[in-house]
Amino acid sequence: MILVVVFGFVLPQVIDYRQVWDTITSLEWWQVAVLVIAGLITYLPEGALYALLVPVLSYRRGVAAWVASTAVASTIPAVDLVVRFGMYRSWGASVEGSTLGIVLSGVFDNIVKFSLPVIAILAIATGGVGDFDGGLTLIALIALVVLVATVVVVVGVVRSEGFTRTLARSIEKAANWALTRIKKDPIENIEGRVIDVRDSAIDLVRSVWLRAGLASAAGKLWTFVILLLSLRMVGLGEEIISTRDAFIVWAIVLLLGSIPLTPGGVGFVEIGFLFLFTQIAGDQYANTIGAAVALYRVVQWAMPIPIGWGVVWRWRRDIEAGRLPDPFVVNNGEATGSAS
Repeated sequence: MILVVVFGFVLPQVIDYRQVWDTITSLEWWQVAVLVIAGLITYLPEGALYALLVPVLSYRRGVAAWVASTAVASTIPAVDLVVRFGMYRSWGASVEGSTLGIVLSGVFDNIVKFSLPVIAILAIATGGVGDFDGGLTLIALIALVVLVATVVVVVGVVRSEGFTRTLARSIEKAANWALTRIKKDPIENIEGRVIDVRDSAIDLVRSVWLRAGLASAAGKLWTFVILLLSLRMVGLGEEIISTRDAFIVWAIVLLLGSIPLTPGGVGFVEIGFLFLFTQIAGDQYANTIGAAVALYRVVQWAMPIPIGWGVVWRWRRDIEAGRLPDPFVVNNGEATGSAS
């Protein structure tokens, strides 16, 4: 329903779909090829992050896990975590290692994602962005607060077992309060489980934190390169939307798009880009901006979907053929999973 409202009623008030399509179809074949290749390059650092945080995975399987979970998340939110856990298990990771890889990749990604709007604050301070400096600055400051809180928690967990135990007890108390409200059994011994995961996480992070941080940052920043390419290829040059202003808008929309209102933020991301970019360039460029945003979203959001679902299909076929163990078959109380 939300998407019907956004694409059927809101966006047509701002852009003309026919003119947007005409702009896109006027691109040369090599421009399309460059965008597609740029989109595929994104998979490399993102896959490297997954492989670093689940050491039993090869680099190729790290890339496969990233594109598969991205495709699932873009169509069926939350199920992507189940798919990724299953892939890790069938490829030989333990339950603890699989869980740890998923949690740590989320930590690294969120630190990077919340850092970018903070960088945008500094960019805003050097000059305005349209008429929305105050609003953008407020969003970036909120991101700064969240970033600081995240770093404090991460550092506290790493440096102090006592802090970790206190945090775990608070999580257990909050979780059990919520469970009792919906008449579910309480969870026990979260504290012990968190401490076990903490010890494993510290050993792993110590060895890969720099490479994992760089891989996560590279993956996110490369999507900005794709956006910039899209803007320039439809004719929105530096004099219309500067690289600096494009980065500020991208960083803010990246953060807003992470709010799980729709799969992949579809609809809201498009509105965010159109709204902010037209404030910078002017309403007369709305259709051209719409074309650039459409190109970016096709490469950044839509393109991984068929590729990733193809990976999921192949993974399930390997399980059915007996080439991989089924991670969801319980054997002696624990799902199976061994290296192939």
